[in-house]
Amino acid sequence: MLNWKYIFLGATLVVVLGLFLRIVEYGTFIGMFVPGIIVGYLVNNDYKNGAKNGIITGIIGGFILGILLVIPLLNLPSANHIIFYLFVGGIINAIFTMILDAIGGIIGVIIRNKIY
Repeated sequence: MLNWKYIFLGATLVVVLGLFLRIVEYGTFIGMFVPGIIVGYLVNNDYKNGAKNGIITGIIGGFILGILLVIPLLNLPSANHIIFYLFVGGIINAIFTMILDAIGGIIGVIIRNKIY
């Protein structure tokens, strides 16, 4: 079952941590992975639910983060293809974040099961 409250919380964390941890080497990947663990921990005790919620979190948060990471790179003299570059950057980042958050969701469920 998808828990939208935790999905939007995780997507917000993906964007915020991804932007703030850019100053650290591999910080963006840490900012993509940690919200998956948090979302997996907060959802039910099922691996499948943790992975599904992590995937949706990664898609939403990763797409927004990808667009925000591509914007500073668009110092092009002609702005004919800006929407294309933003969309492609968002899709590529959403794919990476989806994979990392799915793994993080499963790890979050494992942590919750070990504690309780």
